[in-house]
Amino acid sequence: MKKIIITFIFVCACLTSQAQMNLVLNGSFEQHDSCPDNADQIRLAKFWDAIDTNYVFLDSAFHSLQDQYPEYINICGTGFGAAPINGNFHHSPRTGNGMISSDIFNDYYYVMTAGLNCFNYFQGRLVSNLTAGTSYCVSFFVTQEQGSSYSISKIGAYLDDGTIDTTHAPAKVQSQYTPQVLDTNVIFDTLNWIRIQGSFVADGAEKFITIGMFFDTGHLTYISNTWCGGHLSAYLVDDVSVIASNTKAYAGRDTTIIPGDSVRLGPALNGDGMPCYWYKLGISTAIDSGGNTWVKPAATTSYVVKMDLCGTVAYDTVNVNVGHVGVNDGSMTQLLNCS
Repeated sequence: MKKIIITFIFVCACLTSQAQMNLVLNGSFEQHDSCPDNADQIRLAKFWDAIDTNYVFLDSAFHSLQDQYPEYINICGTGFGAAPINGNFHHSPRTGNGMISSDIFNDYYYVMTAGLNCFNYFQGRLVSNLTAGTSYCVSFFVTQEQGSSYSISKIGAYLDDGTIDTTHAPAKVQSQYTPQVLDTNVIFDTLNWIRIQGSFVADGAEKFITIGMFFDTGHLTYISNTWCGGHLSAYLVDDVSVIASNTKAYAGRDTTIIPGDSVRLGPALNGDGMPCYWYKLGISTAIDSGGNTWVKPAATTSYVVKMDLCGTVAYDTVNVNVGHVGVNDGSMTQLLNCS
């Protein structure tokens, strides 16, 4: 089994430049340094942080205006980092085990000190700078936490060279920046994941993506929720992706496994968080989402991946043959040939 999987990954690596790839590192928040057990632990998710990277975890009993940071959530977590049951929501990640909880808007400080609303922002790294003049599709999924007091509009994503990280007041509205991707609808769904998406042409400096709300209260719509008092407009976020708009769907190379084995389909690198769905050929019900999936067919089966890049839908099919294959026979030799 191990030799077959290694061979499959090796073949996919040869095709990375020709196949789909999420340019956001850890776009599904699966990779983490440790399981979250408290608030403000966004940086436990590898390649992600708040926009003030100099902050210290829980540096005071009560957060000041200067230290409002999102939470990293994982099913292995406890306390503020727990899922699916949490003091602020009851929800599982859209895919995998990890997601982010962010107080997109908080008017608690407006009550305490007039005008001082708080806003959460979190930032992720890209694989490399985007290519100038190239169009990219950006997407991420949100759902509102049941503990929210407000539902709001204009949640968006801003891509830059990291300059936004130089702010001295990360919890103040960052209205000096214009998000390339923006949803103008008020998002109030606490059950389903809502996709926010949009395309833009890169200038070549972009190497970070920041998610939040970049408008002050005079330029957004927010609706008070009757089910919950308080001061928060909090959302869960999962599956963040930045993908070149001309990218083709890629289900992987046809491969052969022995009965009882499983195999990973899709690109070898950075498939997590992608706007894709997987199907068995001829069946309309999806079996998985994201750029990769693991399958364990009992008999030879064909699988289809559907990728939706900001409304442009593409498909690709891969065949998984089930049979007794030796590591030195012709089938395996063919798999090792990347030409």
